[in-house]
Amino acid sequence: MKTTRILIATLFIIISFSGCKKDDSTIPSATITRNDYVGNWSCVEVPQAKNQNFDCTISLDALIADNIKISNFANLQGTAYAVVTGKNLVIPKQTINNNTFEGYGTMNNTNYITMHYYVKDNVDSLVYNTNLNRK
Repeated sequence: MKTTRILIATLFIIISFSGCKKDDSTIPSATITRNDYVGNWSCVEVPQAKNQNFDCTISLDALIADNIKISNFANLQGTAYAVVTGKNLVIPKQTINNNTFEGYGTMNNTNYITMHYYVKDNVDSLVYNTNLNRK
């Protein structure tokens, strides 16, 4: 009789827990803000022809709340801006040193960003994939 009670109690506990589901809505999600982009980055740019390594620095745009500034963007020795929405960024069409570019990117984690953009000079237009690793 005692064994039957223990068996029933054990089954009741197992059945009770099997109906439970983890409530993901109460777990706070990791929020990426503009501040997470700020810092020095090592960049590996992969065009169709060859890889290019360079450094860039990302800072906050003091005038526009959703923007960041990327110095030495695409190794063009100038500063570009990007619009940040959480982990995504948009690089609107702009020009540095007679090179027009635009694109987008994603912050995969606070130490790694992937970007996809095109750069057009007076002759060619190339598509680049660039990986940024925090230094």
